[in-house]
Amino acid sequence: MNETEKRTVSVFKALGSPTRYKIVKLLYKSEMCTSEIAQIIKKDKSTTSKHLKVLKDLDIVRYVTREKYVIYRLKKGNIMDLIKYAEKMFSRR
Repeated sequence: MNETEKRTVSVFKALGSPTRYKIVKLLYKSEMCTSEIAQIIKKDKSTTSKHLKVLKDLDIVRYVTREKYVIYRLKKGNIMDLIKYAEKMFSRR
């Protein structure tokens, strides 16, 4: 398996987590800080940070620091094209 294939598998594995899937969808709508994300997905901040690190390590999200807040946003917005395509493909409607 070449490097591109390995990264692709890693991205699918990351999106296979319901929590990370929700985070990506949230960040598609708006950039957010860790505590906002944690509150919406009903997880504690440390758990949320671990999920965000996985997404950051795969280059799906990026962050900036503003004052005392770390603000996350999608780095690869076209990841949503993949998600929307999969949702459409697997929709039971």
